[in-house]
Amino acid sequence: MSEIKHRIIDRLEQMFSFKTRGEWFREGICPQCGKKELYTHAHNPRIVKCGRLVKCGYEEHVKDICEDLFKDWSEYHPQTDTNPNAAADAFLSEGRGFDISNLIGKYTQQFYKDSNTGESSATVRFMLDDKNYWERLIDRPERFGNKKARFNYGFKNAGQAWSVHELDEICRLGEKGQAIWITEGIFDAIALSQSGVKAISCLSCVNYPSAFLKQIADRCHELKIDKPRLRWAFDNDSAGKGYTVKWHERSRVEGWSSTAAQPPANGGKKLDWNDLFQWDKLNPDQFPKYKHYGELLIAETAEEAGLLIYNFYEGRRHTFYYNHKFRLYWWELDYDKFNKAVQHLEDRNNEAAENGGQILTDKEIRASALKNCSAAKEICNAQIEPLYFQRNEITDESWYYFKLQSPWSEAKTTFTADQMSSRSKFKPRVMSVMSGAMWTGTDMQLETFIKRETERLREVKTIDYIGYSREYQTYIFEKYAVHQGQIIPINEHDFFKVKRQEIKTLASSPAITLNPKKQFDPSWWNDFHKVRGAKGIVALAWWMGSYFAEQIRAMHSSYPFMEIVGEAGAGKSRLIEMMWKLSGRKDYEGFDANKSTNVAVYRNFAQIANLPVVLIEGDRNDVNGNAVQKSKFSWDELKDAFNGRAIRSKGLKTAGNETYEPPFRGAILISQNTAIQASEAILTRTLHLYFDRKGQSLETKRIVDELDRMELEDACTFMTHCLRNEDKILETYASKLQSIEDHYHAIGITHTRIALCHAQVAALIEAMTKHVLPIDLEDMLEAQEMLEQMARERVEQLNGDHPDVEKFWDAYEYLQGNRSPEWGLNHHPADAQTVAINLNEIYKVAARNYQQLPEINEMKKLLRTSRKYKFIESNKQVYSDRFPADDVAAVSKNRDVPGKPSRNVKCWIFTNPNLGAKK
Repeated sequence: MSEIKHRIIDRLEQMFSFKTRGEWFREGICPQCGKKELYTHAHNPRIVKCGRLVKCGYEEHVKDICEDLFKDWSEYHPQTDTNPNAAADAFLSEGRGFDISNLIGKYTQQFYKDSNTGESSATVRFMLDDKNYWERLIDRPERFGNKKARFNYGFKNAGQAWSVHELDEICRLGEKGQAIWITEGIFDAIALSQSGVKAISCLSCVNYPSAFLKQIADRCHELKIDKPRLRWAFDNDSAGKGYTVKWHERSRVEGWSSTAAQPPANGGKKLDWNDLFQWDKLNPDQFPKYKHYGELLIAETAEEAGLLIYNFYEGRRHTFYYNHKFRLYWWELDYDKFNKAVQHLEDRNNEAAENGGQILTDKEIRASALKNCSAAKEICNAQIEPLYFQRNEITDESWYYFKLQSPWSEAKTTFTADQMSSRSKFKPRVMSVMSGAMWTGTDMQLETFIKRETERLREVKTIDYIGYSREYQTYIFEKYAVHQGQIIPINEHDFFKVKRQEIKTLASSPAITLNPKKQFDPSWWNDFHKVRGAKGIVALAWWMGSYFAEQIRAMHSSYPFMEIVGEAGAGKSRLIEMMWKLSGRKDYEGFDANKSTNVAVYRNFAQIANLPVVLIEGDRNDVNGNAVQKSKFSWDELKDAFNGRAIRSKGLKTAGNETYEPPFRGAILISQNTAIQASEAILTRTLHLYFDRKGQSLETKRIVDELDRMELEDACTFMTHCLRNEDKILETYASKLQSIEDHYHAIGITHTRIALCHAQVAALIEAMTKHVLPIDLEDMLEAQEMLEQMARERVEQLNGDHPDVEKFWDAYEYLQGNRSPEWGLNHHPADAQTVAINLNEIYKVAARNYQQLPEINEMKKLLRTSRKYKFIESNKQVYSDRFPADDVAAVSKNRDVPGKPSRNVKCWIFTNPNLGAKK
C-alpha cells in the first residue's frame, strides 16, 4: 500500500470514527446527518457514502475530503535515478485513478517555474508532436491561479489532438459502426479510454481537430473502410456546450457522421469525464444517459428534444419541462389523440397490406403518432436554473440563487420564496432581472418546475460582512477568498469552495481588491520610509496587524486603537489613503461619525472584519481651536470594540424578544487635527501618533505624488502577500510579544494595558520586517524606540490631567488669585478641605478677563477626570454670600445694605490641593 493511501486511511478513521468490518469501514459518523451510517472501502477508499440514501444521501470523494494530501506530489514522491517519473506516476494513478501500465511512454515528468511569481512545480507532460506539448502542474497548482495547465509557446488552435490509441485502432471503429469520443482534456480522454470507449483529446473546446481528423479520413481511404462516427464529448459548461454544437454542425458539413455526449451536472457542480471515472460512474449502463444528454444538446428543434426525452424515459412521463437553446419548454402528450392516431395508422396499414402498398412498422407508427399528438410549448424565453439556497441566520431571511440565460443575455440573482410562490409574482421578478425575459407558463407549470428544481438543492453558508470569518477561518472578499494562505477565486456560481465548506458574503461593500496573479514587489518601500520615517513604520505595522485583528484578539483578547493627529497639511490623509490602497481600496480615507446617522455609523463598524475602521475629522474646532459643534459621537462608545465585543444591539423583526449584537471584528483608527478627548479607559487603549510639517519640501511632495500614482493592482499585492503569509506573520508576532512586553515593564512602563498595546505593534514591526518589507535593522529599532517613548508619554499623560483640564485650573487659579475673598470664585472658605465652584460663573468671569476656556459641555465631561483638584460631586447646593460674577449684588453686600444678600448656588465640588501647602 502506498504512503498516500496510508495517510488517507488514517485521516478517514480520525475524521469519521470508522469501525473496521472485514474489507469495509462502517458505522462512521456522517458529517451531514450525524448518524453512524457512513461507510467506504477499508483498503482502497475512494467514495465515502452515507447509508441513509433517501433521508441524507451524502457522498464525497476522498480527494475532496483529504484535499491537502493530493496537492504536493513531489514531496511524497521525489524523483530518483531509477524512477524519474515518480511524482507523475503517483499523480496519474493515485490522484486521477488511472491504470498507468497502459500509459507508459505517453508522458514524462518535467519542471516548471513561473517567471512572474518565482513559484515552481513538477509537471506531467504529454507530447503532441515532435515539438509541441501540453503539461499539467501537479504541486499545489492553486499558487498559479488559472494557469494549472499550459502549452509550450507557439501552440494555439493547431488542429491537433492527442490519444492513447494508435491511428489504425481509431480508424477500425468505422468497420464496427462505432464512434470516436472527442473530449477537451487529455485526462478526460484517458478516463473514457480506460472505460471501454475510444477517445481523443482536442486539448481545448476552441480547437477544432481538423489536422487529426484529416489523418483519420486519409487513413480510412487507404484502408478502404468507412470513417468512424464522431461523438463530441466536451465539458458541461457554457463554452463546452457552445462548441459542441458548433463543431457538430461543422463536421457534418465536412461529411462526417456526428453526434454528441455530455457529462451530467451534480447538484450544480460541473463534472468532467475524469471526475465520473473517479466516482465509478463511467460504467456501460451509464453511457446511454450521457449519450442522451448530448443528443438533447444538438437537437435542432424543441419538438425533437421533447420526443427524445419522452422516448428515453420510455413513455413514463407524458408531461414535463425541459430546456432547449436557452428557452424553457413544456411538453405534453394528448393520450386520446395519440390512441386515435395509432388506430388510424394501423387501419391504413391494413388497407396497404390488402392493396400491396407500403407498410409501416410498429415503431414508425408510434413515432408518427407521437409527432402529431404532442406539443412543445414555450413557457419562458430564458433558461432558468436554481443554483443553491442561502440564508442569513441572524435575520432569518433566505433566498434562492438563480441563473438566467437567454440567447442574448445572462444574469444571476436571488429570488425570495414569496416571489416563487405564484406566476403573478414570479413573472415580474424575471422581467426585472433580465431585459426581455418573460415567464408565460401557468401556475401549475411554475409549481411543478420550482418543486422539482429545488428538491435537495445545495445550501451555501453566508456571512453578512467583508473580511475574515472566524467561524470558517477564511477571508472572504468580492472575487477571492483566502484560507490558510491559499487564495481561492470565486466560482462560476458566485460562492467559494473552501475545503468541504461552501460560503459567500452577502455584503457588497466595501470593495476590496486582491491580486494573486502578480508577485509582491516592495520597491516603493524606500520612498515611503523616506517621507514617513519611523512614524510610517509604526502606522503601517499597526495597519498590517489589523488584517489579523481577530486572530490577535483570540491570543491576547485585545487589539489596540490608533490615533493619527497633527497639523493640517502634515500628510495624514494621504498616508491613510496610501495604506488603504495597499489594502485594495482606492480613493478612500474614512468616514465622519458626526456627519453620519447612528445606523450608518454602526453599519460601518459591522460591515468589515480584519480591516481598519477609520474615523476622520471627529473634532469641530474654529481657527483658535475652540469647539464649535457638539459631538454626536462619544469615543467612550468604542471601549468594547477593543476586545472585539458588541458596540451596538438591535432588536430583530420577530414576535419574540430576540436581539442581535454583532461583535466588532476589525480595528479602529482615528484621524483628526487634535488629540481625542476621552476617558482614561479609551486613552489606555489608544496609540498616539503626532504628525507635523517638519521636513516637508518640494522633493518630499513629489515622492508622495509618485506613491499616490501607484496603480491599485500593484499596491494591493501588499495585502495579498500578507494574507498568504498569515501563519508566518502571526508566529513571529506571538514569539516576540512576550519579550517586548517584559522589556517595557523592566524599563518602568508598568501600566499593563499601555505596555501590551505598544508591545503588540512593536512585535508586528518585527513580523513585518521579517516577512513583508525590506526594513533595515536600524530603522526597525528606531520605530520600536519610538513606541517605547509613546508608551512613556501616555503613562505620564494619564498620571496628570487632561490638557484642557489643566488649562481650566490654570485659568481658575489666575482669576482666583487676583480677587478679594468677597469676590472669590470658591464658595467654600479658603481653608476648607474642598473647593466649590459654579461653572457658569467661572466662564463669565474668564470671558471678562480675556481667558479662553474649552467648550463648557466638553469641560463638564473632562472635569470628572480631574486629578489635581479631584472631582467629588456636581450640582450640589451650597449656601453662599459671594457673587463673583454679579457686580450689583457684590457691591450691595459690601455697602451693608439691609437684608444681607445670600443664595443657594449649584456647585461642582473638588478637593482643595492648596490646603496642605498653606499649613
